[in-house]
Amino acid sequence: MGGGQLGMFLCQEASKLGFHSTILEANPAGSAVPYADQVITAGLGDLEAVQQLIDASDVITFELEAIPDESLALLDQAVAAGKLRVYPDTRTLSRFKDKGIQKAWLEETGLPTLPYLTVTQGQVPDALGQDPWTLPVVQKAHRGGYDGKGVQLLRTEADLAGLWAVPSYLEPALDPCLEIGVVVARGRDGELQCYPPVSMDFDARYNAVHAVSSPAEVAPELVARCEQIARQAIASLDTPGVFAVELFVDPAGEVTINEISPRVHNSGHLGLEGFEHSQFEQHVRAVMGLPLAPITAAADAAVMVNILYDEGLKAACAPTPGVEHRLGDCPVAIHWYGKSTGQAGRKMGHLTALAADTSRARAAAEQTLQSLFNSNKAPAEPGKETQTS
Repeated sequence: MGGGQLGMFLCQEASKLGFHSTILEANPAGSAVPYADQVITAGLGDLEAVQQLIDASDVITFELEAIPDESLALLDQAVAAGKLRVYPDTRTLSRFKDKGIQKAWLEETGLPTLPYLTVTQGQVPDALGQDPWTLPVVQKAHRGGYDGKGVQLLRTEADLAGLWAVPSYLEPALDPCLEIGVVVARGRDGELQCYPPVSMDFDARYNAVHAVSSPAEVAPELVARCEQIARQAIASLDTPGVFAVELFVDPAGEVTINEISPRVHNSGHLGLEGFEHSQFEQHVRAVMGLPLAPITAAADAAVMVNILYDEGLKAACAPTPGVEHRLGDCPVAIHWYGKSTGQAGRKMGHLTALAADTSRARAAAEQTLQSLFNSNKAPAEPGKETQTS
């Protein structure tokens, strides 16, 4: 369900493993459309279309959490009737698509997470302003948040006038803090495979991920702690698939879970080049009942940088999905998602550089991104390699 760039990579890996893929996607120009064997062009809440997907499938999975409740109920009926399998299961999807429910689950499960205050009808909670609830705080909407949307930082009393009147909660703002991502694959048999934790840097303009570095640029004991917590979280679930666990590391070295995504994730994109088996292959393997692949690095270090839409990038953005390889001191792969229109902060693609260490990989990635700005000529045809010095 869903046919954006995550669906695109999943379709590609499904094809390599010999599976037939059908996508349900409202946009006929969605990134996954050229790579799917069958396309149902309709919205995710179109129950007739969801039924068509059920009839065409042995297993249904997702590239996003925001599946309408009515569609999830229809999937439940099909599973109960023995018509197909759904992974991750709808209970997990419902739990994680609502950040308020997810937050309560993290607490109930005994997983480390920041304290929070519930926001009701846009009213400032009474406890705010009393120790330890002092400004700044972060407001997070229960639903509809992704790529920095649905999250706002409230620094001052004046900012509180802009508190959103939507179901949401407040957390303490950790400033400074490090953000770490851990992608975990869980097989049908309960086996867990954990990719090494990665560091995430954010673009302050859009509160969206700018760069992801592997291995994580933190002390080894923190890497081990982040992986332990991520494994514990996904072991608490009883459903297969790939999950992304995002964590905060505060200046004192305390590690808490920010949120969990029940799907493949931007923090794992560098695995397409950086590991022998990507998160997308692992997800297909997990939901289809194949053994998980070993986690084996293909390079000492990998850095991914998101290509976020900017007017200066307009000429460089490829109109069709594909990948361009640049061969230099550090190999760089530029993945274009084939999005025909852009708006500030929209993900148009990503690029990944491989090197002997993260500093060299980061430099190569940033240099390549800069070369795309203010380009006066069309990019190389996706799929073709170009030689750069």
